[in-house]
Amino acid sequence: MFSRYSIVLITVSMLLLGGCANQNQNIYYWGEYESIIRQSYVDPGSVDTRSQIEKLNTDLQKTEANGKKVAPGLYANLGILYAEQGKYTQSREALLQEKALFPEASVLIDGMLNRVSQKQKN
Repeated sequence: MFSRYSIVLITVSMLLLGGCANQNQNIYYWGEYESIIRQSYVDPGSVDTRSQIEKLNTDLQKTEANGKKVAPGLYANLGILYAEQGKYTQSREALLQEKALFPEASVLIDGMLNRVSQKQKN
């Protein structure tokens, strides 16, 4: 019924597709980061800056404990929150960490660093 060629082709196809199966293993640890971002857009001001910083720092600790990578934007968001509190040194450190981890965001982060520097001078 099936030729040898068909059986080999089906077997190879199944092996290739099986190798592409999604193992649902995220590279990044997202923790509460996504919910914090969502909440800040849906209901701005509903969560105070200090508790957001605490949650993000907890996420950073869990990231390390789980052996995952930090989610893109987490350090940038942390830098913004520190700047809102007037903690410009910590803000700068977080933004530089984001830039080191995700160099493709350099232009964005450089702009944020400039704004933090301007606020610090005022």
